[in-house]
Amino acid sequence: MGLLIAFVYLSGISRTTGVLILGFILAVVLMLEAARLKTPAVNELILRIWGPIMRTNEVSRMSAIPHYLSATILAVAIFPKPVAILATLYLALGDPIASLFGILYGSRSVRLKNGKSVIGTLAGILTCMVVTVVFLKIQSIPDDTILPLMLVGGLAGGLAEHVPMDVDDNFTIPIISGFVLWLAFIVLGL
Repeated sequence: MGLLIAFVYLSGISRTTGVLILGFILAVVLMLEAARLKTPAVNELILRIWGPIMRTNEVSRMSAIPHYLSATILAVAIFPKPVAILATLYLALGDPIASLFGILYGSRSVRLKNGKSVIGTLAGILTCMVVTVVFLKIQSIPDDTILPLMLVGGLAGGLAEHVPMDVDDNFTIPIISGFVLWLAFIVLGL
């Protein structure tokens, strides 16, 4: 979903159009979530379709999709286009890679207070760094700014899920990494 959002926004649609499209999708998702949680038959139907990719704890409570879409709407509405796209890509690529490495190798790693593994966090940071470099190269950002943006973006994207608040990381990753990256863009004069 995040990759699709990033590519569509990158294709040239305006900020306003992006916010309106994502807002409409969020409204539909919220209606489906409400129907699913209120009506067992609807929940069963949705679980048959989406169950294989849903987390176990989402079966009887709201899924992470509204958090994901809300954060993406805010990122598109608030941040300059390159920052909004990077923040969305950090969520779309960095978070699942961190989770995958945490699941596969987390038992061999130190666990943090929030239950996440150091190896998963490092995988997320490295993924966000690679995403930053590739995206900035494609966008023809000056070479002398890529290294600092890679470091700042990678760390912000990979560490945003460790904020000590009870907020879904699908919301915190794009918002926190977006603000940090936006400040870095401003400091670097971009």
